[in-house]
Amino acid sequence: MAYVASTEDLINKKQAKNTNSVTLEREVSLQISIVCYYMDNDIIELLESFKNAATEINNLRYYVVIVENGFKKMQPLHDTVIKQFPFCKVIISGKNLGYGRAHNLTFSDGVDYHLVLNPDVIFTTRSLFNALSFMEINKDCGLLSPQAFWRNGDRQYLCKRYPSVVTLFLRAFLPRSLQYLFKNKLETYCMMKETQSETVLWQPDIVSGCFMFFRNDILLRLNGFDETFFLYFEDTDLSLRAGKITKVAYVPDVKIIHHGGNVSRKGLKHIFLFAHSMCKFFNKHGWKFF
Repeated sequence: MAYVASTEDLINKKQAKNTNSVTLEREVSLQISIVCYYMDNDIIELLESFKNAATEINNLRYYVVIVENGFKKMQPLHDTVIKQFPFCKVIISGKNLGYGRAHNLTFSDGVDYHLVLNPDVIFTTRSLFNALSFMEINKDCGLLSPQAFWRNGDRQYLCKRYPSVVTLFLRAFLPRSLQYLFKNKLETYCMMKETQSETVLWQPDIVSGCFMFFRNDILLRLNGFDETFFLYFEDTDLSLRAGKITKVAYVPDVKIIHHGGNVSRKGLKHIFLFAHSMCKFFNKHGWKFF
């Protein structure tokens, strides 16, 4: 049953340092992992937005681990990150390990929450606090997904139903000008009707890997990402596995901006990787063609 959990329960105004700050009832620790093939200005914008969101929260300890998943560090942005954001640690992998494997390098004990994050995300006001508040109140929730928007304000739909081969190819490769022909099918897959309101939705089959807010003990029980997925479907696989051992929640009170991407615009190599990972996913979880 969907419901909205109040975040006001976790605000102690007497302890707030200023009128803009909010305070968690206990000290909470958060680690964030970001994987990028090379650093660009998106990472600076992300870290600035995170810093603004995190510094307004009292009783929060946090640090960010960035894995440069390429062949060499990208200066001067690498040095800029280290200088401007002292809460960041940068790991140079030396080669492309794959998205899931690179994230797995960062997972560790000793923190309450772990946020798997894409470098093309921007935090909005109170988004981080609302995520922490929801997880602190709802102890049975192990994975949270936010409400996402494009830069122009249009909605994105991060929750999905279990996919079919046809639906995946329609979304990935059919020109947008023709997608209206399959409007009902695509909207059903993207759970557009279920996520239109501002109420919490429990147990979506799949949530996007651009922002996966985990209770850390759940993430460790899952052993992180399946490293056999080099790129694509690793978040789909992890979502399904998470839903078998914990509650998953879509929380529209947690709002982000996400640039996103389109497989068909990234060239033949990405199309091949997408198809390869898709087959691997269906072999593991069961084929659905239509």
